Amino acid sequence: MSRTVSCVGSGCLAVAVHAILVAPAFAQDPPATDPSTAPPPVAHQTAASAASVFDQPGFDFGVRLGYALPFGGIDGDDDVSEGVSGAVPVVLEAGYRLNPNFTIGALFQYGIMQVKENATTGCNTPGVGCSGSVVRLGLEGIYNIDTDGPFRPWVGVGTGYEWFTFSASGPGGEASLTAKGFEFVTLHAGGDYRMTPNFALGPFVSFSLAQYSSGTVEVPGSGSVTMDIDDKKLHEWLQLGVRGRFGI
Repeated sequence: MSRTVSCVGSGCLAVAVHAILVAPAFAQDPPATDPSTAPPPVAHQTAASAASVFDQPGFDFGVRLGYALPFGGIDGDDDVSEGVSGAVPVVLEAGYRLNPNFTIGALFQYGIMQVKENATTGCNTPGVGCSGSVVRLGLEGIYNIDTDGPFRPWVGVGTGYEWFTFSASGPGGEASLTAKGFEFVTLHAGGDYRMTPNFALGPFVSFSLAQYSSGTVEVPGSGSVTMDIDDKKLHEWLQLGVRGRFGI
C-alpha cells in the first residue's frame, strides 16, 4: 500500500534540496571490506635500493684468483714450460668507471710459480730447493656489456711489464735468475654476477703476450751479472679463475 505525500510551500522545497544533497554523499561511501578477503599489501622497492653503483661513475676495486699456464720461451734455448708447470697468481685491480660501460685502471699481480724438479731446473738434485714467482704491473681498459639479467659479461685489453724470478738454494748458497720485459698485450673476458648493489663475482679468462728483454743472474760468491737477452722469444700466460669486483 502506498501513499502520496504532498507538500506546499518553501518547507517542502527545503526537504527536496536536502534529499538531493545528502543522497550522493551516501552513494559515494565505499562498501565495507572484509579484512579476511582484502589483498595483502604489495612491497614496492624504491629506485634508490634497486640501483647499482656499477651503473654510474665511480671507483672499482677487484681481486682475481686463479691458475696460469705458461707457453713460449725466455730465449732461444729455454722454454718457460720446461721449468715451470704453472703459477697461482693473485691480481689486485683499481679503476675508475667513466660510465656504466667503460672502466680504466691498473693492476698488480704476484704469482707463485710451480717449479718442476727436473734436469732443466736442477731442482731434482738432493738438498736443492727451488721456488719462483712472476710479477706483473700494467694498465687495462674494460668494457662492461649491458644485459637485462643479473649476469653482465665484460671484455678488456691491457699492457704492462713483467718480472720472472727463479731461485735455487742448496749447501753452497742461493742462486737466482730474474728475467724482465714488456707485456705487449693482454686480452681479458669474463662476467659479473651482481650479488649486491656494490659487489659482483664471476669467472674470467685472460691471455697475455710478452717478451723478456734482459736478465740478471746471481751466483753465490760471484755477485750478480745483468745482460741483454739476444735471442728473444715470445711467451704467453693463459689464466683462468674467479674475479671479485667492489664498487663505490
